[in-house]
Amino acid sequence: MDAQQDFSSIPYDGVSPNKMVCDTTLRQLPDGSWILFILAGGDTEPSPKNYTGVSRSRDRGKTWTPLERFDVGFPRSGKTIGQGPTELMIHNRRATLFFSTHSRHWANDWRSWFLTSDDSFQSWGVPSEVPGRLKERTFVRNHLVTRDGRILLPFQHYIGPDDQQDRSPLERDFTNPRNGILMTGDGGRTWTEHGNVRLTPNDRYFGWAENNLAELNDGRIAMIIRADGLGGRLFYAESKDGGRTWPEYASITPVPNPGSKATLYPLAGDAVAMLHNPNSKHRSPLALWISFDGMRTWPYQRVLHAESCDGPNGRINYPDGFVSADQQWLHFAFDDNRHRAVHYSAKLPPRK
Repeated sequence: MDAQQDFSSIPYDGVSPNKMVCDTTLRQLPDGSWILFILAGGDTEPSPKNYTGVSRSRDRGKTWTPLERFDVGFPRSGKTIGQGPTELMIHNRRATLFFSTHSRHWANDWRSWFLTSDDSFQSWGVPSEVPGRLKERTFVRNHLVTRDGRILLPFQHYIGPDDQQDRSPLERDFTNPRNGILMTGDGGRTWTEHGNVRLTPNDRYFGWAENNLAELNDGRIAMIIRADGLGGRLFYAESKDGGRTWPEYASITPVPNPGSKATLYPLAGDAVAMLHNPNSKHRSPLALWISFDGMRTWPYQRVLHAESCDGPNGRINYPDGFVSADQQWLHFAFDDNRHRAVHYSAKLPPRK
C-alpha cells in the first residue's frame, strides 16, 4: 500500500528545560480510546526531573489531550524522584503499566513496579514490585500473548558489578545485561522467570538491550536484542519450547541497527512486522520491515520517516505501538530527537 494512506500527528512537542521525550508507549485501551505514555521531564535521562507523562486520544490519534504527569502514588523525591514507563500491557480488559523508579541515577535505588487498571485508566491501583530478582536493575519490555494464551514479558536485567569506579555512573548502571522472559499461564496471578541470555562473555560489557518478542508459526519464540557497540547489528535468540528455555548467548543477525530500540509485531502465520532504524551508524530513518518466513528474510522494507524534524543529524527513537484488530494498520508512537512525541499510523500491506 502507498505511504499516502498513512497518517501521523504530534501529541507533544516539548521545550527546554522540560523537553525530554523517551520510551513512547502507545496502546488502545479496552474502552476503545488510545493512551500514550512517555518518559518526560528534564533534558537528559536518567534525571531526577524524569516523570511518567500521559496523553489520550478518542479519535484514533487525530487529536490529543495535553501531556499530564501520571501519578503512580510515589513521591517525586528521595528514592522515587526519577520515574518512567517501560511497558503497557492490555489483556482481558485489564491494563497493566510497568514502570521504573530511581533516586537520580539508575544505579541508585533502581526499582521496577507494575500497577493495574480495570476501567481504562480512569482509576488505578497501588504499585507492586516486579517479582524476584527483577525488582532491581531491570526494565520490563513489550509483552507477547502466545497462541495458547500464555503471557510472556521480556526483561533486560543488569548483573553489575558495582565496583567499577573507573567508569561513569551510567556505564556502571548498565553493565553485564541479561535477557529473558517472565511467563504466566494464569492471567498474571503467578509468574515464572526463564532465560539469562547474554550478548558477550565480557562481564564489563555496557549496553541497553531493549529486547522484543514474536511467536513464530511452529511455536518458537523469537527475541531480538539491541547490541550497542557490537558490530552495528541486531542480535537474536530463540526458544524452541515456547519460551521455557533459552540459549546462553544470542547471535548476531544481518539486520543493521545503530544501537536503538526495535519492536516486533506478530501478524498471521509466520509474518512479523518490525519497526527499527535500518542504519548501523545513526538513528534515522525509521522503517517498517515485514518478514513472511519466520524472520529469516525481510522482503518488505518501507521507510516511514526519513529524518528527524530537526534535520538529518536528529535522532528518531523508541517506536512502540500496536496492530489494529483487523491487522490492517500498525499504530505507534516514536520520540523525534528527544523533544517531540509523534504518533504514526502505517497501513500494512496485504498478505496472501
